[in-house]
Amino acid sequence: MSRSKDAPAEMAPHKLSTVTPLEHTAIGALGGTVEVCIMQPLVGIKNALQEGRPIPRNPAHLYRGLLMNIVSMAPITASQFGTNRLMQTVVLKKSEADLTGAERFGSAAVAGAVSAFIASPSELIIIQQQKSGRSLGAETSHFMQAYGASNLVRGLIPAIGREMLYAAGYLGLVPIIRKALDEKMPDQPGLSLLVSGVTGGVFAAFCSHPFDTAKTRMQAFMYSKPEYANLRSTFSTIYKEGGLPRFWKGLSPRMLRIVCATFILNALRTHSVEYLDRVRGEEAEAAQQAPELKPAL
Repeated sequence: MSRSKDAPAEMAPHKLSTVTPLEHTAIGALGGTVEVCIMQPLVGIKNALQEGRPIPRNPAHLYRGLLMNIVSMAPITASQFGTNRLMQTVVLKKSEADLTGAERFGSAAVAGAVSAFIASPSELIIIQQQKSGRSLGAETSHFMQAYGASNLVRGLIPAIGREMLYAAGYLGLVPIIRKALDEKMPDQPGLSLLVSGVTGGVFAAFCSHPFDTAKTRMQAFMYSKPEYANLRSTFSTIYKEGGLPRFWKGLSPRMLRIVCATFILNALRTHSVEYLDRVRGEEAEAAQQAPELKPAL
């Protein structure tokens, strides 16, 4: 059956962004560094609450592990941004605007799983450093002598679960909600940004927190407490302490951090991509017009 002349033409697919996965990786590294420098005190508070130790009263103590956190978070966020972009352009072969909600969510979850292989070992050293008060170098050396390099993977499984849900929230759910709200409220971009950012951040924090609690316990006590020897016994121990609510111990500071991080990372990512695309578009347009401006010989 032929299409009526009055029927609207099919929408053309959106133009692919010129920003490569490698450039997304660099943007992620910058975003991770900025976010950690701002939000580091909340990490120290969250870890203390999860481990059951007093919150440090000296503000300087809340910044213990900052250098390691920067060293770890920059590549973590970089790998999330880069893998997410790689999934979209290489695997799915779509522009971000053409992705379905399931594709956005899935790409972000895969990116989170990949980043866990960086996050888990570095956070293990950070947690041990916050407990001991040693310098980064001294703590790393002590850990290697006491436990060996093979134990750097301790807590990896819950870290994968946490990072999948975390990345799916801020990289996947936020743009899904924002796109839906922009279509319904095109004249209120600020409101759609606020609602999507808070919703994505709350989802990322709440759903991933039980995995974060288990990972923190496993890494904080290593083998000093047999009840944290593996993931199954860790979940069982936490549950016996106070039921399901115990898995969300320390949620408040982590949720605040993640909601803030959601805005920081998405804003930096969006503005950086838009800037690079705009500059390259202007350069391409100038290059096309250049021959027309040359005087005839």
